[in-house]
Amino acid sequence: MLRGESFPEDQAYIFFNDAFVEFLEDLTEQQKIDVLAEVVVLCKNPVGSHTLSNRQGQKLAGWNTVDVLEKQYRVIFASKIDHVDGTPVGSVEVLVAGPRKAEAAYDMAAALVKSGRIKPDEMTEIWEALALLDIAAETVGLDGWDYRPLPAPDGLVKAAAAAGLIDVETASWLSIDEINTAMAEGWQADGTQDPVAALSAALSRARTRVEGMDLSQIMKRRKEQRCDAVLKRTGQLCIRREGHPGAHRSTT
Repeated sequence: MLRGESFPEDQAYIFFNDAFVEFLEDLTEQQKIDVLAEVVVLCKNPVGSHTLSNRQGQKLAGWNTVDVLEKQYRVIFASKIDHVDGTPVGSVEVLVAGPRKAEAAYDMAAALVKSGRIKPDEMTEIWEALALLDIAAETVGLDGWDYRPLPAPDGLVKAAAAAGLIDVETASWLSIDEINTAMAEGWQADGTQDPVAALSAALSRARTRVEGMDLSQIMKRRKEQRCDAVLKRTGQLCIRREGHPGAHRSTT
């Protein structure tokens, strides 16, 4: 993509090469958050700092870079718009990051391209990376509430309802992990059921904003119309709320 171009509705599918995830693992907690926050901003600024070329034998035409961590490191990525069933869908493929010194980041990127390590099985969706790195979506500028996870099996839904923790309708909108968390945490000290604590615990899983929020409103948002953009790499639909900001999210 060229400077001045933008993604449809400032939304894009973001995925990382394994080499980039390995880079993140060596950073401090705050550095990880800072880098990922800059990557999320690429949904609004798909060109980043500048475009790359094939100069000096580095075959990096079509890739872009953005400076991070007080411009000590560079992130190499590619932005593009694919048309799936006639609908444009943006994507950001983050290849690698490395020091700016002596153009080390460019050498690392060129080596990955040359080695062929840019295949789908070498890629991780941003949401998977957040879970892997134990970082809540809200801390990097994404809304962790506006998605609809795969529902839990009927048997687990009925078990939670039978235990008196969550009603069947509400439980049917929760994931397996969320219901399991509710069943583990939804009890008072004397062993009696605490449905409010159960739902709060379920929705607190991997999120930062629960205390003081209206749980009924959170569940209402989960029932709203989905984005449903088709993500070309996975072939799945975006499960975030229609009109969501930033990165698309598949069910993987």
